[in-house]
Amino acid sequence: MQIKINHATYSLKITGVGAPVWLLLHGFMGSKYDFDNIRSALPGQVITLDLLGHGQTICDLTPTRLAFSQQIKDLQIFLEKYFTQPINLVGYSMGGRLALGLAISAPQLIAQLFLENCTAGIADRQKQQSRQHQDALLAQQLRQKSLEQFIDNWENLPLFASQKNLSTKLQQQIRLQRQHQNPLALAASLEGMGTGVMPNYWPQLAQLTLPTTIITGDLDAKFQKITAQMTALLPHAHRFVVTNAGHNVHLEQPNQYLTILQEHSYAN
Repeated sequence: MQIKINHATYSLKITGVGAPVWLLLHGFMGSKYDFDNIRSALPGQVITLDLLGHGQTICDLTPTRLAFSQQIKDLQIFLEKYFTQPINLVGYSMGGRLALGLAISAPQLIAQLFLENCTAGIADRQKQQSRQHQDALLAQQLRQKSLEQFIDNWENLPLFASQKNLSTKLQQQIRLQRQHQNPLALAASLEGMGTGVMPNYWPQLAQLTLPTTIITGDLDAKFQKITAQMTALLPHAHRFVVTNAGHNVHLEQPNQYLTILQEHSYAN
């Protein structure tokens, strides 16, 4: 399915009917297929889409069009146009950062917020600039080197070490999805929606009154710390540390992930 929002053509996948409505947002180099291993077990209607710069979604690959604020605006337009009731919003990593931004910008559109291994931004200006530089270097690699080489480097990051414990078949499926990405679009996504350029939402967490569930893996030391700090600031948040999982909990431990979503959501 395709829809047009602000001159971008979004590619979506929708399954199920009724309430609740779920919108699940993938991470960097992901796609609308990221949550296929859990979607059929969720009650109600489940929606995934290729975010800007990813999958089969088409847009102008300019810094302005792929800006963090523009992606949030597109999601807000989508929810306001197609849904009359608040939805359950789930975001993983980059998708979690976008979900948090949408929740802060338009909390009336969301019934419950689920954040998987994401951050609220970078508060320190020097660290923020350093991350912008890192993302710019990654974008340069995507434009100048082969996508295969970039994927090799990405898969060997310590953040994804636990994914090497997945079955060979599942690892091949993940790699195939990454190989189908457009490297120029990924580069633009890093520059427009990377952690270094997103707003610093830390000061606003205390005012976010939505019921929020935060999910992290016990093998992801970096985001265990970040998500604990976020939970302490959010007034209505619960945090779950999933055993034998790293950064991508819904992929590595889908049953535990589903239990959390199912037990902490309600029909709308």
